[in-house]
Amino acid sequence: MKNKKLKEEWNAIPNRGILPHETEARMWNTIRKATIHKYKIFYNWTAAACAVIVLSIGGYHSFNQFVSVQPKITSTITFKDDIRLISLPDGTRVWLNQNTEIDYPEKFSKNERRITLKGEAFFEVKRDESRPFIITSGAVKTTVLGTSFNVKAYNDADAQVSVRTGKVKVETAQNTVFLERGDRAVYTDKTSTVNKDKTLNFEPEWKRVLLYVDGLTLEEVITTLKRDHKFSVQYSNDDLKKLKIQGTLDTRQGFYETLQTIAFALEINISPVGNSTYIISK
Repeated sequence: MKNKKLKEEWNAIPNRGILPHETEARMWNTIRKATIHKYKIFYNWTAAACAVIVLSIGGYHSFNQFVSVQPKITSTITFKDDIRLISLPDGTRVWLNQNTEIDYPEKFSKNERRITLKGEAFFEVKRDESRPFIITSGAVKTTVLGTSFNVKAYNDADAQVSVRTGKVKVETAQNTVFLERGDRAVYTDKTSTVNKDKTLNFEPEWKRVLLYVDGLTLEEVITTLKRDHKFSVQYSNDDLKKLKIQGTLDTRQGFYETLQTIAFALEINISPVGNSTYIISK
């Protein structure tokens, strides 16, 4: 637009036609370089500088967004003779054996649930077909959708995975095996592979010391205890069977003490009457 206006003003100069055409053209080119081209170059440089600033700001914003979405990691560590039961953000329950460390995000991503484990843990994974549950334990990676299984990986030399329910994929950089109930995968450090065999140990002995009874009725809890103890109970009122208990029972305190913990939590009485029989009353 400025180029056209300047040309019109040049053409309107009086007596301009007395100059030779070559001289007129040369004078016009000189004026154009000193004015229009000068500002055009400045404009291009300014636009380029603005673009760099905008890109820099956009890049900084994108970097901040990238940094901000990184999930916070929670670590739980157990020590000698320390067995714990924890719940992960998705509702998965994990029993941790002694001398174990587990790392997991405060909130799982939309595509997967990924954790790391060093030590031994029993998992009851909450089923979610859209987000596989992935455990990295040294050179071994275990992937499931929803199942219960045990992972032992204090070090690569004795890493193994055994399944109680469901299906599990166990893999290394060298090979992959698929496990079902009663199967076990054992890692061989020399070949960096996992080998599949059978096991009768569906649930490790150490895991049984902590009973997850949250939301169970008193009758269901008594049935659970009968798996490891021979005793019978009599209810003074059948309604007592429907009482619900919350939390976890630590059976290391002893059988009688466990019954008294239940009684205290439900505000009832559980009294022995001989021959491994107990009366439950209000």
